[in-house]
Amino acid sequence: MQDQFKVDHFWMCDDIFGLKPGWVKAFNRIIKEKGRSFKYKIQSRVDLLLKEDTIRELAESGLETVWLGAESGSQKILDAMDKGTDVSEIYEAAEKLKAQGIRVAFFLQFGYLGEEKADINKTVEMVREILPDDIGISVSYPLPGTGFYDRVKEQLGSKSNWVDSDDLDLMYEGTFSAAYYKRLHRYVHKVYRREQGWQTFKSAFTNSKKNRANWRSFMLLPYYVPGVWWDSIQLGRLENK
Repeated sequence: MQDQFKVDHFWMCDDIFGLKPGWVKAFNRIIKEKGRSFKYKIQSRVDLLLKEDTIRELAESGLETVWLGAESGSQKILDAMDKGTDVSEIYEAAEKLKAQGIRVAFFLQFGYLGEEKADINKTVEMVREILPDDIGISVSYPLPGTGFYDRVKEQLGSKSNWVDSDDLDLMYEGTFSAAYYKRLHRYVHKVYRREQGWQTFKSAFTNSKKNRANWRSFMLLPYYVPGVWWDSIQLGRLENK
């Protein structure tokens, strides 16, 4: 593909890149042996990234961005999902990836069974503290064959496929209403952009290489600051419905 089409960037669509032990190291070795150079983006798990020298191997082989299934900043929710990861691993992996110059992006889920306001707050706080380079937000989706699906399948009715829903349409009875989670989606994105804007402002005199998205967030602070305040009020109202 590089020889014929001059490709210099790949989006690796495997759900978990380098799942097999030793694969990432072999991948890096082969790229070096063949004298290739390109950037790429992947999806992975924090626990896998923290094994051995995986992050260093990925950086050497050209990794530019990694999307992590962080899901929640609440250990209670990660355990309920049977995720098999710790919140501390999310923080550690993000720090080590950034140290290698790799962009970090989070997939986040809200609305999992048993999630309460305190759990939501922990997720928002994690986003504020780590400040990843991008985020994607959805409500939890019950996949057939999982214990989660078995617990809510009676509520699904005819909704049994993505074509019957979207990533913000709660398909079962959650702690809060579907309207609440849609407003939460807006709120978290505004909090995220607000924090990016403040960070850009603080580092303006020491780091002139902040990316365009961060500068855009800075310029839009007059929108995001009152937007966060307004959405928080609306969320408070929706909590009681």
